[in-house]
Amino acid sequence: MSSQLALGLEWTAVVLNILFTILIGLEKRSGWLFGFVASVISVVLYQAQDAWLMALLNVFYGFMGLYGWWAWGSASEDRPLTRFPLPKHLLLLAIGVAVTGLLVWAMRYWQVPGTHQGMEAFIASFAIIATWLMSAKAVENWIYWTIGDVVAVAFNFLIGLNGYALLNVVYIGLAVAGYIRWNRAYNARLKPQAIP
Repeated sequence: MSSQLALGLEWTAVVLNILFTILIGLEKRSGWLFGFVASVISVVLYQAQDAWLMALLNVFYGFMGLYGWWAWGSASEDRPLTRFPLPKHLLLLAIGVAVTGLLVWAMRYWQVPGTHQGMEAFIASFAIIATWLMSAKAVENWIYWTIGDVVAVAFNFLIGLNGYALLNVVYIGLAVAGYIRWNRAYNARLKPQAIP
């Protein structure tokens, strides 16, 4: 693939991913479609960089884009936001760390080419958890995205995908905004309505 084509694809995926995140933050079902297309592009770009786990992660994102579209349904605004209790988050964090270790071991065992495999495995583990939480409309999904995005900034810079590194910086800001918005909406739903 020519460097011009790769650069064009990278920036197209960056724009589509930003649209995906904004629309999901606004609880718009159409965001999942932008995420799906961006994922397909990302599979191609990451495999060209020997970032095979990131390519597989984007295959997962593609399927989750279709699942999210289906799960949110045409009346996604009616699907309520939810919160998970602390013990469930402790379990999810432990699973994320364990899966990170397992993925690093598997990549080394099967001699998968690539550099920075620990970072790649960490990003993939926490992205899978965050995507699942997002499809469930759990407010805390934005925290998991932030954790993974901080590592993804460095990872993408190190493998030469500077557009994706910048995208992850933008994601951090959008995740903070998404968390604030979803948290406010969740709390507003819990407040007793005044009787006129």
